[in-house]
Amino acid sequence: MPPSGRTKAIQDLVDRGTDALGRSAWFESERVLDRALSMSSGRHDYTGMAEIIDLLATARAGIRKEALASRAAIRIIDDVVSDTMDLERGRYLVQPPLVGADARRLRLLAVAREVPAIALCREPTTQVGLIPIVAIGPLGAVRTRVAAPEDASRPTAGWFRDALLKLGDAAAERIDPAMDPERRLDALIGLLDTVPEDDGLHRTAIETCHEAAAAINS
Repeated sequence: MPPSGRTKAIQDLVDRGTDALGRSAWFESERVLDRALSMSSGRHDYTGMAEIIDLLATARAGIRKEALASRAAIRIIDDVVSDTMDLERGRYLVQPPLVGADARRLRLLAVAREVPAIALCREPTTQVGLIPIVAIGPLGAVRTRVAAPEDASRPTAGWFRDALLKLGDAAAERIDPAMDPERRLDALIGLLDTVPEDDGLHRTAIETCHEAAAAINS
């Protein structure tokens, strides 16, 4: 029987997602668990959401690990992101004249093809020599600034990793701790869609689920 507050349809999705995790079928797991999360959110089943987000974090960590394990150089994309473009496992840096929406489109294309890839978007260098990094999602843009790579034409894997971590930190800073747990959770779900690679956002969302559950049961 499904846990209290969870329908059989949601439990079936959770079971499918868990089974896919066991097979390292990260994209399949993410796909069905994302549906389960949306359905649980509609039912305000915050305890159930915590479990699902934890499983989602595992699926996305699997995708992230495979993408970052690539030994290929970072691919710099400054031309049209098309549905027919070649995609390979690894890191992508989208840069002007392309914008954050192009990086999002590239990420969604990789997900649709089940290619482990991470796409970051950089904006023009600031007057003080910093590189703005941006991600686009349901809540708008998340931005941070990082030091420029030593060689702009060949950014290193370390530079890319640090930029990704700083983007996750910037997303977390968008959350107002004064908001009630349910509103914070709504915001966090939107940010998880914006920076799905960030493990810290998943951990914060799980904690907020438990807060929201406690609030409605008090």
